[in-house]
Amino acid sequence: MVDVSHSTQAVLEVAGECIRVTRRRNQRRMYIRVKAPDGRIEVSAPWRVGDAEVKRFVSAHIGWIEQQRLQLAERERLNPGAPTPEEIAEWRAVVAAFTPVLVERWAPIMGVKPGKLAYRNMVSRWGSCNVKTGRICINVQLAAHPPECLEYVVVHELCHLLEASHGPRFKALMDTFLPDWRQREAKLRGGIRR
Repeated sequence: MVDVSHSTQAVLEVAGECIRVTRRRNQRRMYIRVKAPDGRIEVSAPWRVGDAEVKRFVSAHIGWIEQQRLQLAERERLNPGAPTPEEIAEWRAVVAAFTPVLVERWAPIMGVKPGKLAYRNMVSRWGSCNVKTGRICINVQLAAHPPECLEYVVVHELCHLLEASHGPRFKALMDTFLPDWRQREAKLRGGIRR
């Protein structure tokens, strides 16, 4: 067992499975989590709960654990390739590292002063810009695409500080600042445009 300030971690074998157990000093109850994507089992328990009690607790909840695993498998079947929380965290780190550099490069060229930068896992768009506050939000999933796609989205959102709509003026500004923006946009949509 490794002591980590107010918690300890161990691995126990229950019914032929390795289960990670974290014991915490300030915890009052035991909890089981079935983790995506592989269905591994993690237990968090109060500090003084022994291995035998953890094993009994897990064994008593085998039916629930299997139900959770079936739900995970069904979710993966319906939404194949959905990112795991770990992937999202990695993507966020990458996007958060590169976006400020791109903003620092492009903002002076475009003559804009953006506000706060934010990073979220978004389902329906690659970025957003609040033209009143200058806040720009970038989709963390851009980390899974070629770097030029992230640059395209940054320029696109900065362009909204000059033109709120996607009308002719917006497209003319994009043509001026990033002439190949349509090809980059096509990469994000999965198509190739000539």
